[in-house]
Amino acid sequence: MLEDVLGWAVVLIGSIVMKFTKITVIDPILSLGVATFILIEAAKNLHEIIKIFLEVTPKDIDLEKIKIDIKRIHGVVDIHHIHVRSINGEENHATLHVVVKKYDKNIKNTVKEVLKKHNISHSVIEIEQTDEECEDKICK
Repeated sequence: MLEDVLGWAVVLIGSIVMKFTKITVIDPILSLGVATFILIEAAKNLHEIIKIFLEVTPKDIDLEKIKIDIKRIHGVVDIHHIHVRSINGEENHATLHVVVKKYDKNIKNTVKEVLKKHNISHSVIEIEQTDEECEDKICK
């Protein structure tokens, strides 16, 4: 929206100056200035959008800290295959595998609470017991 306001202001100021001074070269100069500003802002936004498309872990997320906090939960043995990404640049989503000694539905709720403390609003948690093998190829 800032680009629109800037564009309108430049057109208004440029037209007033050209009306009273008859210096018409002002129009292309101001147009190039606005185009340059828009290009720079678009490049900044493109950099953030590429991070979202590539599903890069957001810079404010510390995966090691999350792992440590989840491993402190009673009954959790290990955590692996954890991925945190943002789909809109604001909300963070996580997928992870939690290995437990014995299944307890309270563990999943506690893991979700820990993730919320780390600014993760949505999570997909796979619970595995110690006597079962992870079926994902990436975990082997």
